Parts: sequence; structure tokens; C-alpha cells
Amino acid sequence: MRLSEIAEYMIEHHMGESLESEVVRGNHEKWYEESLIDPLMDEFWYHDLGLCGCNCPEDTKEAIRKYLHIRKDFHDKELAYEGVVRRYRTDLGIDEHSQVQYGVLQFMMYVLDKEGYTDHGGSVGGSWLTKKGEMFMDVLDAWYKREHSEN
Repeated sequence: MRLSEIAEYMIEHHMGESLESEVVRGNHEKWYEESLIDPLMDEFWYHDLGLCGCNCPEDTKEAIRKYLHIRKDFHDKELAYEGVVRRYRTDLGIDEHSQVQYGVLQFMMYVLDKEGYTDHGGSVGGSWLTKKGEMFMDVLDAWYKREHSEN
């Protein structure tokens, strides 16, 4: 989804009132799409999740981005359960045999589920992305691309 479409959707569905002054409806030019990265990230990070920007939020954003991709790939049938466990290990550094490490991962799962970024049936470990989760993942991808192309 384009960032401009995400911003317009959020305003239309009362999810991003702070974006009102940033949005130019119907504009999909590259410069405009790029100008929406920070306002959208702020909306998700500060307003919706209620997180602060101290310490190193970039690491947390990257962990969430990778986690959302793992869940999407699993739900889209691009990844079997064994692949999920492998990606938790390779992408997130989570040892599935460590109760503490898995507990930290599970805490992130609970928070993202509680805030509506994922949903689940019988177990939060089998969660899938909601529309809100897919939009946040797209914003995180745009943020990641920008951050890594400037360095």
C-alpha cells in the first residue's frame, strides 16, 4: 500500500487525526510519499502504541518490522512453522529453547495483538496481520529503506 493511501485511510477511519495537516489527498508523487514516512511513523509509534523515542527505538522498530514480516509470510503460506522458528532465530536472535528470550518475543506478540496490529485464534503464536498491522509494516519498510539508503 502506498504511504499516501495509508495516511488517507487512517484519517478516514479516525486512526490518525494528527496526520490531517500532512495529507494532500490524491497526491502519489515520490517526494510526497517520502514526506509521509515520519508523520506516519510518529502516528503509529507515539500516538497509537504510546512509545517514547529514548534509548534506541530504531532497534525496536527493526524488531517489530521483522516480526511482522515473519507473521505475514507464515499467514501467506510462504513459510512453514519450522521456517517461523528459524526466522525467529536468524532475524530476531530468539533461541526457541530459551524461556526468557521466547518470553520477550511473546510479550511483543501480546502487545501488538492488544493494539490491533495482529489477531489470533487459539494462540498468539499463530497470529496474523490485521489491516492496521499491514499498514504499519509498510510504513516500517519505507522507514527502513530510507534509513539504509542514506547510510
